[in-house]
Formats: sequence, structure tokens, C-alpha cells
Amino acid sequence: MPTLRVGHPYHPGVRSWPETAQLRITPDGVELALFMSRITPEEEQDVRQGKAEFAWVDAEHTAVLGYRFGGPARRWSDAPYHPGRDPQAGLPAGAGEPQRHLAVHVVLVDADTGIVRGLRLTTWPPGFVCRVAETVTRMLASGYRQVAHDGALDAIYTRYRTSDELVAQRADITCTAGQP
Repeated sequence: MPTLRVGHPYHPGVRSWPETAQLRITPDGVELALFMSRITPEEEQDVRQGKAEFAWVDAEHTAVLGYRFGGPARRWSDAPYHPGRDPQAGLPAGAGEPQRHLAVHVVLVDADTGIVRGLRLTTWPPGFVCRVAETVTRMLASGYRQVAHDGALDAIYTRYRTSDELVAQRADITCTAGQP
């Protein structure tokens, strides 16, 4: 993962991003980049230091990472994922081994300026890591098919109108993240 600093661009030369979240899982590590406009001080504080919760949905041809920062008063958000969309995708060494936590780098980016507003290093616990590793391993072996991926996402977002509904009704596993 590249070295990032608060107050500096997420990616040199890119000054704006669509409001979205991007999950990257590579041999170098895990990064969840949150691109948000009009970030409030409370949102920034929650991402930097609030309770971090994650949920994983394996939908065969796609996966979805649910996340929220700041505890139950906050709503869930989500990031669709398929390793076939990232040429650098792969599992970090030891991911999925019993008792192995996995470091997750969370980056809060101002979508309007491209400037990093917050950084956080947290961890996923072993059970969560194993479930994610199973999905990623299967998806890497089966390959990426855009039509199947898009169809699976459409089905998820048609059935579950909000991220809160998706996590409550469909999550395969959830966790509260720890500190490394």
C-alpha cells in the first residue's frame, strides 16, 4: 500500500472522486478507502477513532463489505467487491490461518478535493478473516465475469434497499474491529 498522509492527496494528480467506497485486498494488505463529500467533524472523528464494525456478504459472483464507524447510532454503508476487478488482488500472507488477525487500513478522502482527511489502522478478527479469505480464494479461482458480478449486485440492491437491511438480513459474518 502506498504511504498516505492526512492533508495530502490520496492519489497525486487526482482532485476529485465519486462518492463511493473502495475495498482493496492485495498481498500487500487491506485498504478501505471512503470517498465522501461534505465530511462533518463527527464523521471524521468516527472514522478515525469510533467503534468500527464490519459485515461480509458472499453472493457467489460478488461480495459486499458492510461497514460503520461510530457505533449503533450510525447507519451501515457498503462497498461491493470482487478480486477480479483489481489486477493486484490477492490475499496477504497468512490470511485465513487460525488465530490470524488482519490489519485493515481505513482512509477517509474528501471526494471534492482528493485530500486525505483521516487515516486509521484497525484489525479484522480471525473468524472474519477466514470468511473473507474463503470468498476471495474462491473468486480468484473462478475468475471475474462482469455480467455475473453486475447481476449479483443488482439482485442484492433490489432485495435490500439499504445497507442496514443488507447487513441485518444477509450478512454471512459481522465483527467489531480491534486495534492492531
